Amino acid sequence: MFAVLFLVHLLESLDRWLLPAVLRPVSEELELTNAQAGWLATVLLISYALWGPFVGYMADRLRRPRLMAVGIAVWSLATVGTGLARSYNEMQLARALVGIGGSTFGVIALTILMDLYPRGVRARVLSAYYLAMPIGAALALSLGSAIARAATWHTAFVIAGAPGLVLALLALALPDPVRGTSEGVEEHRLRLHERVGPSREDYVDLMVNSSYTYSVFGLAFSMFAIGGLIVWLPTFLVVVHDVPAARANLWLAVIVPAAMVLGMVIGGWLADRYSQVNPRALFLVPGMAMLGSIPCLLLAIFGRDEGMILLGVFLAIALLFTNAGPCHAIIANVVLPNMRAVAYAVAIAATHLLGDLWSPTLMGWVSDTFGQDDSMATPFGRALAAIGATPKAQPGHDPENLVAAVLTAVPTLVIAGVVLLAGGRHLPREMALMIAKLRAAPNRGAAGPGPSRPR
Repeated sequence: MFAVLFLVHLLESLDRWLLPAVLRPVSEELELTNAQAGWLATVLLISYALWGPFVGYMADRLRRPRLMAVGIAVWSLATVGTGLARSYNEMQLARALVGIGGSTFGVIALTILMDLYPRGVRARVLSAYYLAMPIGAALALSLGSAIARAATWHTAFVIAGAPGLVLALLALALPDPVRGTSEGVEEHRLRLHERVGPSREDYVDLMVNSSYTYSVFGLAFSMFAIGGLIVWLPTFLVVVHDVPAARANLWLAVIVPAAMVLGMVIGGWLADRYSQVNPRALFLVPGMAMLGSIPCLLLAIFGRDEGMILLGVFLAIALLFTNAGPCHAIIANVVLPNMRAVAYAVAIAATHLLGDLWSPTLMGWVSDTFGQDDSMATPFGRALAAIGATPKAQPGHDPENLVAAVLTAVPTLVIAGVVLLAGGRHLPREMALMIAKLRAAPNRGAAGPGPSRPR
C-alpha cells in the first residue's frame, strides 16, 4: 500500500514541477503574460486548498480506496488535459482539476498511512512518503524538460498523466484499514467510532486542540518561507551574487532536491528516535530546525564566496524540510481516526492559504517597492541599506531589491520556530486524551453517520 501511495504522490509531484519546467514554451505557444503564467500555479493551489475540506468530510465517512481512485483518475485525466490544452481558458480548467484530484488523493493517502503505522514510526514514514516531492521535482526538471525539448510540452504532460489511470485502477483493489487500527485499541471499539462518526463537539474540540493548531501554524509559516524562496532563489543568485543564469539553475536543480531529501530523512528519524523518550520531540526537532535555518539563510544572502553561498542555500532548505514528517505525525497523534481526513484537509488548506499561495507575490512586491529611491529614503529603507539590502539593477531592467525580498522569510521562520517550540508542552496530554476518547464510548451527538462495514 505504501508503494502505491508513494508512486501516485511521485507522479503528482512530477506534474506540479513540470509546468514550471516547460513554462517558457507554454507561454510562447499560448501567448501568456507573466501574470497569466503565474496564475496557472496559483489556481492549482487554490482549488487544492478549497476542495480539501469537502473531500475530507467524505473520506471520513466513505470507503477510502474508491474515493481515492476517483481522485487519482481526475488528476490523471486533468494532467493529460493540460497537455491537450489549446487555449489559456482550457489550461486554467485543467490545472484547477489537477488541484481537485490531487487534493482528493493527498488527504486520503495521509489518513490511510496513519492507520497502517503506529506512533513510534510515523514521522519516518511520513518523511519517506514526502520524499516523492523532491524526486518528482528532479524528474520534472530533467526528464520532463528533456521530453519537451525532444518532442513538445504537450507530450511531456500526456506521458506524466497517463500512468495515473493504471494506478487509479490499482487503488480500487487496496483494502480500507479500520480507522485507528494502528492505535492499539480493540477493533470493535474502532468500528463503533466509525459507525457513529465524529460529533459536532469533536469538530469544535479540533479547532481548540493546541497541538493541532500549533503544528498547522508552524507548517504555514515555514511554508511561506519555502514557497517564496523556491521561486526567487534563482533570480536572487543571478542578480545579487552575479552567478551566471545557467550555472545558478544547474546548481539549484541539484541542491534543492538533495537538501529536501536530507532534511526530510533527518527530521523524521530524529523526531521518531527522541519521541520514544520525550513525545515533545515531534515539536522540538522541527522548531529548532526552523530557527537553525535562519543563520544558514543569512549566509546565503550575505555570503561573498560562491561555495559558502550555495552551502547556505543547501543547509537552509534542508532544515526547512525537517518539519514534513513530524508535524503531520503530530496531527495523527492528537486527532481521532474517524475525523483525520477533515483534520488533514484543513491543515493543508491553511498551509497553502496562509503560506506559499501568496509569499512569492509578496516577495516580488518587496523587491519592486524597495528597489525605488523614495522607498529606500524612508526610515525602514535606510535600515535595510544599513544591513546591506540595497537595490541592484540589471541592464534593461528597473532596480530591484532582492536582498530585502528574501529577508522577508526571516521573521516568518522566527515565528514558525517559536510556535513549534511552544506547542511541545501540550502534546503528551493531548496524545493521551485522544487515546482515552478512542477507548471510551463515542459521543452520540454525531455530525453524520460513519461508514458501514460488514462484521
